[in-house]
Amino acid sequence: MMLQLPSSTLVNRKIPKNKFHEKLHANKHLKELFTEQVESIIWKHKLSKETIHLEPKDDIEEVQVFEVHLKEQAYSLDLLRSIDKAIPYPILHVILYEDQVKLAIAYKERNQTDDNRSVVRSYHESEWQSVEDLKLNIVQGLNLKTVYENIIRQLLPISTKPEIELSAVLELQASIDELKLECKRLEFKIGGEKQFNRKVELNMELQRKRKELNQLLD
Repeated sequence: MMLQLPSSTLVNRKIPKNKFHEKLHANKHLKELFTEQVESIIWKHKLSKETIHLEPKDDIEEVQVFEVHLKEQAYSLDLLRSIDKAIPYPILHVILYEDQVKLAIAYKERNQTDDNRSVVRSYHESEWQSVEDLKLNIVQGLNLKTVYENIIRQLLPISTKPEIELSAVLELQASIDELKLECKRLEFKIGGEKQFNRKVELNMELQRKRKELNQLLD
């Protein structure tokens, strides 16, 4: 395994795809995604009080590491979302295709009405890279909650001070992503606009949005 984790955390157990079908009462679309895109799913590591001697905190009692071996270098986020909904613990997905790898993790919370299910708030992913180049400091924190949050922080495009709450960092990232989309949308509209006055208006709006974006990035 390309992640440097203590041998005490190793599980290395293959999970049959139909286990997820059963737990999620999967519809035809989800079953097809598992069949067409996934070669195998391996529960690779378990980070818990017993395996790395870090205490649970709040709802974070364990962090799992799953290897998802793909049939092609593309996958639907619905796949990961379904796995994350089925398992209440945070999961670092190590997604593999041939000699390429990418990491993905959900920011999720326990379902208020069902402790065995989760509510996924957002996903955070790395770029595809060579397996040899993969580096991630997983066991970074004084308890399992900070370990989980630090994995998410390492996968974010922005870096912030550790004392800033993760929820605030994720709100900032969501605002940045939204403004980037708005700028692209305005650039597209300007390109297709024939009326000069309207073009000027759109340009002014684009400048305002770019200024907002730069302030957030600073």
